[in-house]
Amino acid sequence: MDGDEVVPKPVPLSSIPEEEPVFASTGATLLLPSQMPRDPRMHVALLFILLASILGTVNGYDFIEGDGGLVTDRGFIYSQTQTANLLSTSAPGSAILTGVLTLHDGSPGVNFTIEVVTPVIDEDGIQRITRPAATTDSQGRFRLEGLNPGLMSMYVVNMSNPSEGMTHRILLSPGALFEPYGFTHLNLDFAAPEDFDLIEQKSNGLTRWMDLSEEERGKELYDPTAAAVYDIAGTIFIGISLIAVFFGITGWRTKSTLLLRTGAGLVFFSQGHYYSSCCLGLLAMLATFGLHVEEM
Repeated sequence: MDGDEVVPKPVPLSSIPEEEPVFASTGATLLLPSQMPRDPRMHVALLFILLASILGTVNGYDFIEGDGGLVTDRGFIYSQTQTANLLSTSAPGSAILTGVLTLHDGSPGVNFTIEVVTPVIDEDGIQRITRPAATTDSQGRFRLEGLNPGLMSMYVVNMSNPSEGMTHRILLSPGALFEPYGFTHLNLDFAAPEDFDLIEQKSNGLTRWMDLSEEERGKELYDPTAAAVYDIAGTIFIGISLIAVFFGITGWRTKSTLLLRTGAGLVFFSQGHYYSSCCLGLLAMLATFGLHVEEM
């Protein structure tokens, strides 16, 4: 019919047309944090941590050694007495000395006088010498107060024979931290009569006095409990150094900035001689600035 529309027949396709690519590959690859190259500043930070830890360990061993090295127990106590005199108005007269006197046969030294030469500055600024003294009791015990922290001379006099006695160099401890008084306890041994007889013979009968002040120079008598405190401090320094090494190496291996900073912060407190570990710890901390900090 003339009014009917002619519908064209579909033409069969011989093949599916190719699609145009929508996305193109850039060739880039994604890297995990563990696959990222290690920042050179991490090497520097680890090096500073290791050096500071070695110095902190040496410093700790020096504290434990006591009588050797750069830091000795006596030298440390003496430096504290100088600081106390500068910073504390209560330092003069703030040292207390207690102790026990034992004779050569192990019996207590009864009725002996313990005398300490103590310089005192009066209100006019004039220095004068005082000699506080105490007498040992039936157990050989004595107690002296109002002494000055620092190096002092001490006389031990046998009151049964006042010409017989001993001179010692002693080191009195200052107050620790904010304590107003420093306590020093000494265990003293009195020489045997034969030793005084020998001194009398050598002096042609002039004296029976044993002066150990020169012999004890640099080896002053001091409170052994103070040495125990420094042993503890030395152990702490060594422990901090070892822990800092652990954090430093672990942070370097895992590329963790936080662990490296933790190691740098810890090693700062190992101190080191002349505060060398403190300086290296700060340098290690500075070396980590600018590094990527991983999210917790």
